[in-house]
Amino acid sequence: MPELPEVETIRKQLGETIMGAELSHLEVRQSKCFEGDRKIRGEIISEITRVGKYLFIKFKSGRGLAIHLKMTGRLVVDVEAYDLLPHTRVVVELVDGRKLFYWDTRMFGYIKFEEDIEAAEQKVKVKMGPDPWEMTEIELLRRLQKTGRSVKEAILDQSLLAGVGNIYANDGLWKARIDPRRKAKTLKLSEVKKLLNSLRTVLERGLATGGASDNSYVDAKGKKGSYQNEFLVYGRTGEPCRRCGQNLIRIVVGGRGTWVCEKCQR
Repeated sequence: MPELPEVETIRKQLGETIMGAELSHLEVRQSKCFEGDRKIRGEIISEITRVGKYLFIKFKSGRGLAIHLKMTGRLVVDVEAYDLLPHTRVVVELVDGRKLFYWDTRMFGYIKFEEDIEAAEQKVKVKMGPDPWEMTEIELLRRLQKTGRSVKEAILDQSLLAGVGNIYANDGLWKARIDPRRKAKTLKLSEVKKLLNSLRTVLERGLATGGASDNSYVDAKGKKGSYQNEFLVYGRTGEPCRRCGQNLIRIVVGGRGTWVCEKCQR
């Protein structure tokens, strides 16, 4: 699933390529992936924002598109091959002839037309926790102390901390030397500080490398990121810990694949 770095990469690229563009036509090839009014002719893109893993393409009219890529969604601009691919679900045509393709194999993601895009964005914001850069150490400590879950389950909860998914949760916990199975409420302030800083560091690295393309993710230009070449623990079952050399193990925490060094994560 695209996480904060992947979605933010797409947001920035869309801003660079289609900001100010006028829309001419919307083609919905799979109705499961689109909801709302399909009459978008004449709409002009005025802003593209992100809340957690959500994207909002805003129009000058006050309307817009709310998008969540979920597990396998892609948003790609002006890559002609996508016009012929079987998993291209929605096509947004621009007046200048370019096309924005929404591609999704598993069809968990969606595009929703919103009459009031600001209200739709605010509705999502109310449900979401802060991004890691907006979260304070004291506030994160307070939130972790209120849950009986493991620390990994807690930081994956989008209502507690927005944007962090399985890849960056695994790598962030390893960098902070915290065992993902630990009860979140047992963390001391010093550990929470280290965790928040570690999450910010791995997310920033994800942004710098264009995201992680270990599965289906590509950016808005159809290119893969390279963070998958730098995974600290994620997906590295049986490989040596980059700190101590002990072999990493794969476990399951909260139903999610989890990688840990049992020697240096406590």
